[in-house]
Amino acid sequence: MNTLIKKIQITTAAALCVATLGIATMGPAKADGAASTRNIILGIGALAAGIAIESNVAHKNAQANTVAGQTPDGSTVFNDGRVVTPNGQSYYPGNYGQSVACDGGSCSINGGNGAAPYNSYSYNNYYPRFRR
Repeated sequence: MNTLIKKIQITTAAALCVATLGIATMGPAKADGAASTRNIILGIGALAAGIAIESNVAHKNAQANTVAGQTPDGSTVFNDGRVVTPNGQSYYPGNYGQSVACDGGSCSINGGNGAAPYNSYSYNNYYPRFRR
């Protein structure tokens, strides 16, 4: 019985040594022309995608920071559709079924379901935690 366990231990140790040497002696990556060309093409594609994304983000930031006008109560309307009320609340009227119309810097907010911070006539303090 003792010899059987020793044979199993020796066989296991030999298999581990073969596996270790097999993994350690793997050849280096080939640097052939096809791989180099492929990597250059992938790099150019990634650069083009990065430039397109940066341009899109810059455009969206410009829209978000450009004032389209003001409502009669003093709320500021931005080009991206966001409305900031005089007490600092910020919301998108489209999320509440409202529409915004601006003409020459004068804006109006129409429609809605009554749950918006600005319901065409007054605030209903939909976001009371943001009151100043």
